[in-house]
Amino acid sequence: MADNTQIIDLYTELANNPNKDFGWDKGLQNAISHDYKEEWINATPTEAWKFCAAVGNPFTHADIKVGDTVLDLGCGAGVDLLVSRLLVGESGKVYGVDITPKMVEIASAHAKLANFTNIEILQSSFDSIALEDESIDVVISNGAINLTSCKESVFSEIYRLLKPNGKIYFADMIDISDPSGECCSVEQSSSCNTNNGEEDWANCVAGTMRESQLIELIQKAGFQDVTCLGHSHYTTAKTTKGATFSAMKIPEDMRREKHWDGVFQSADYTQVLWHQNSPSNSLELILKYSNSSANIIDAGCGASFLVDNLLQKGYKDITLLDTSKTSLEIVKNRVDNEKINYVCKDILNFKTDEKFNIWHDRAVFHFLLSSKERQKYFEILQNSLKDDGYAIISTFALNGEIKCAGLDTVAYDIKKFKSELPNGLTVEEYREFLHTTPKNSQQKYISFILKII
Repeated sequence: MADNTQIIDLYTELANNPNKDFGWDKGLQNAISHDYKEEWINATPTEAWKFCAAVGNPFTHADIKVGDTVLDLGCGAGVDLLVSRLLVGESGKVYGVDITPKMVEIASAHAKLANFTNIEILQSSFDSIALEDESIDVVISNGAINLTSCKESVFSEIYRLLKPNGKIYFADMIDISDPSGECCSVEQSSSCNTNNGEEDWANCVAGTMRESQLIELIQKAGFQDVTCLGHSHYTTAKTTKGATFSAMKIPEDMRREKHWDGVFQSADYTQVLWHQNSPSNSLELILKYSNSSANIIDAGCGASFLVDNLLQKGYKDITLLDTSKTSLEIVKNRVDNEKINYVCKDILNFKTDEKFNIWHDRAVFHFLLSSKERQKYFEILQNSLKDDGYAIISTFALNGEIKCAGLDTVAYDIKKFKSELPNGLTVEEYREFLHTTPKNSQQKYISFILKII
């Protein structure tokens, strides 16, 4: 599988020699064949179009409005940047990202030549872009995502950058080879055989995926309405074809609800890795920092046995909060106590007039991947806690687990956790512990006890 150096070398060659025959279509005629509008061509520098190696037209179905912020992944020499700028107008903003320094240089020159001041181009990989969370309305790409070695990471980064209900429109190559295995499948992509070197180089850089596989991958990254909008004439080999896709970001709260409902509907909750038959660490800390008259909220309770144990210890004022209706129904059917307050809501949408003595979170915080989400979490926590109350938050410990239930997590030690705390909260104590899973494996956890100052 080619690495970034090979990609940079090839596209540096394209930047320096746009008229060279690389074995695949490019130039103005290529743009015209993909139905790039005449008004776009006439409104942008002629020089830019000779670099156009588009494999499709991401703008055909794109909903880009005046004032939008657009990100072009793999902007190359800037053709789609310029078109995006025409669509967003002077009040919008267009970002381009490319890993090839020479392409960044040429795209910047084309933007300047067009006198477009609201275009900014970054030299960066696609999976770690220096832009803020939820800052982009529309992501576009044209023949670039296919060249990445870890598409999961790329779509995860796109998800992070898009605003709720933001959209992606992209054109790329798909694998149309015989399923019997005459050429590479996605699993075999690293050993792809080329026929004529550069002719199908793009097919084998990181492995094209079949249409259905690509759609499934995008869905798993948190997108809905994932659609192949059609195929183009473009090809890089006998086993590839250009295709255009669109998808919409599911808002994070809806994504969490869908995911966790699915988990509790499909799995035996007593056999999932995070399950505790005896939540001894949580119970010990709650008993240490409260008495049975305290009111407690178990945030992200799932189907935990903590509530059962608290009732046995004499606690009566208990609120269970979870995004999954299914998990709360499991507890209702298991625990015979009408006084328990069940709240089915995403934790970042939780509002309450009641203040709690204890905020308990065994494993929600480490699923919050963006700083914006973590800030919101602490804001809700502070608004929910009594002045003399305590928050008990457990996460995966550093150098421990990095995923849970198919989702990425963030692991912490005391230094990293303190760096996240807003003004008004301080760590009273912390402790590390090992959780033995139902499969008899062990997971490293750390608990932080917070109080308001």
